[in-house]
Amino acid sequence: MKKLLTTASTALLLAGLAAQAQAADGTITFNGNVTAQSCTPTVAGGTANGTVTLPTVSAKSLASAGVTAGTTQFSIALSGCSAAATQAATWFEAGSNVDPASGRLINTGTATKVDVALYNSTGTTPIAVGQGNGSLGSSGTAVPITNNAATMNFNARYYATGAATAGSVVASVNYTIQYQ
Repeated sequence: MKKLLTTASTALLLAGLAAQAQAADGTITFNGNVTAQSCTPTVAGGTANGTVTLPTVSAKSLASAGVTAGTTQFSIALSGCSAAATQAATWFEAGSNVDPASGRLINTGTATKVDVALYNSTGTTPIAVGQGNGSLGSSGTAVPITNNAATMNFNARYYATGAATAGSVVASVNYTIQYQ
């Protein structure tokens, strides 16, 4: 009798959990476009895979959380643009090399308590890498494509997450160009 009650109780519990697991609160629909538009990107005057060298700064200049130093401008230039798009934006991609909470690039070098933050060239608020409304890229800024070319300007800065220690700073980000 006791075994029968235990088996019946377990069956009822599992049936209740199965009913809860099937309940849905709503539906999310995803819409997007794939375009024939393409351009040839170059970063920092190089190729599509560029390197931006930040200046050497003292750990003292990054002594507390939220402090930035070493502002370095870089560009993503587009050339040979085709099709009918009139604007381009940069989508800096989320990934294992991006802090999802802050949107900053994670340092994999030997310095501690320092990330790399990206900014629009005239902006004072870091770009939330991997985040955004989807239509203007994570940078939130589109630039006009004129004469089959465009240039998107950004800044990179060291960003202290606490009192930084001396060492190397290495960070990277993948990007995609969006066209409108």
